[in-house]
Amino acid sequence: MKLTPIKVKGKAGPRKTWKPPTDRTRKAKRRRDEEDEKEGGEDGSDRPPRRRFKARKPAEPIEELPTEILERIIFMSRNLNFLRSSLRIGYRFSSRSFLTELLEAAFAPTLDLWFGYKKDQVAPPDRRRKGEAWGNYRWLLPEWVPGEPDFQSAVLACKWVNTTLILEAQEKWFRRNGLGRLLEYLKPSKIPVARPGLDGHPDVAARFEADWETLRASCAAWFPAENPPDEEARLPIWQPPCYVEVHPLTRAPERLLTGPFDWETARTLFWLVRGGAHQLRQSPLSWEATKRGYDNIMALGDKQLAFLLLTLWVELRAFEHWPEFLRHQGLEAAAHQLEHCDSPTDWKLWKWAYYFIDRYCWVRAEDKKWP
Repeated sequence: MKLTPIKVKGKAGPRKTWKPPTDRTRKAKRRRDEEDEKEGGEDGSDRPPRRRFKARKPAEPIEELPTEILERIIFMSRNLNFLRSSLRIGYRFSSRSFLTELLEAAFAPTLDLWFGYKKDQVAPPDRRRKGEAWGNYRWLLPEWVPGEPDFQSAVLACKWVNTTLILEAQEKWFRRNGLGRLLEYLKPSKIPVARPGLDGHPDVAARFEADWETLRASCAAWFPAENPPDEEARLPIWQPPCYVEVHPLTRAPERLLTGPFDWETARTLFWLVRGGAHQLRQSPLSWEATKRGYDNIMALGDKQLAFLLLTLWVELRAFEHWPEFLRHQGLEAAAHQLEHCDSPTDWKLWKWAYYFIDRYCWVRAEDKKWP
């Protein structure tokens, strides 16, 4: 007498060998497809076919929690890996409204205290070293600026982040708080400078666009096609309006420094510089990545875009962590291009590249070689 087989849950039985479908199964499938087409055409709607089988993997208990609770978990944990834990959770939290809420949650602590303020208004640069404005300047130090730089860096590193979503999130925050409510919680003795607000612009996006157009106009003025190649190049007197909308220790995403580069990437990088992220030297980003980004910038066909990106790189101090041998290679490559370049715009771009590397990479004086 044979033993009674017992089916163990979770243990698969012997694998069945594949067999071609019979005529009976083909007719049954054809009949089901015809029924689905009839049901979809009765009321004129394109309804999907009926699901006749259960999903392969049932939802986990945490995936069945209400959306409000899961949102609270994400914002409190400040760990974006939770969104990548399952496809169901990633799909539920991929809407535009949630992405703007996530950006607002990351930058709200910094905006609550510093929205609208410029660094030069709080502590003028010419008085910081003299100690006259040290009482205000200490509020600009990283340890005094509210916000979590790691959380802000993780959010900015997401591929879906662009200036449209960032400005939409800032506009949401501004509408919820407003200048009136912010001034109620602001101690006059803490920051003795009036909050300037939007500088007369209707919204946050308009203020950003005005600053962006100012930058583009200043960079375009330095690249007229009729300029002769032997014209002496000087560093443009342009200082970006530096606000405190980003924690000073927030790292620039690698995709903004390695490329590929376009005008949208430049806008996002400008927002980062404009928001106060200047300490790139504390980023773990290796010099190999910035060197690859530098090569991609110099290979761009749009020279105005390339010059604008180099200007933003100077503000981010991207050249300060280059090793000495790389600085010499960059200077030699720029000098070689200046000798064999025919286009005035290309010559001027390489002239600026030589100037930036020579000035901001701290090359030894005996190794300098002016073109």
